[in-house]
Amino acid sequence: MQETHYLVPQNNEGTATDIVYSVRCDMVEEAEDLFVDAKDRLLDVGNWAKYAYVGSVQFGLADSHQHVVSRHARRGDHILISDPSAGKSSLDWFTINALEYDDYPDDNLETFAIRLSSTKEQAESSAADTAIIVIERKGEALSATFHGRNNVTAEQQSWQGLTEPQWAALMKGLIEYYD
Repeated sequence: MQETHYLVPQNNEGTATDIVYSVRCDMVEEAEDLFVDAKDRLLDVGNWAKYAYVGSVQFGLADSHQHVVSRHARRGDHILISDPSAGKSSLDWFTINALEYDDYPDDNLETFAIRLSSTKEQAESSAADTAIIVIERKGEALSATFHGRNNVTAEQQSWQGLTEPQWAALMKGLIEYYD
């Protein structure tokens, strides 16, 4: 069994999506700098579409009162995902339940995680959906991972308003985006 981050939601029923994008830097210092950049991009929800190259998909950030804000994400905020080309008439809203940074200097490891869940405004079938995005640096290696847990069948899979290729593009963009 593959070891996963301790915040990764268990998959008891429905479907699980696990997407990993990794790079290896030449030096630890380079990986440390890239980790900080990736963490900042993860918190910059309003620019996810720029980092991910996901077509017409739009991302936004709203505070706990669901007022759109232009700042880095915080616990209790909401992520809005919309794809006008898919004919969606409403936004998908998801709550940020936790932001967590862990540093393990003895292991030359650090992680930053954002845990999400669908809001009560979502359909009843997705009320228990959870996900976590983890940016991890271990030595010279850096990875961005998405772990989504849907309470739906594989045929209905489109976690949090995005397809697997779109989530994969976002994971890559969090690490490799250059202005």
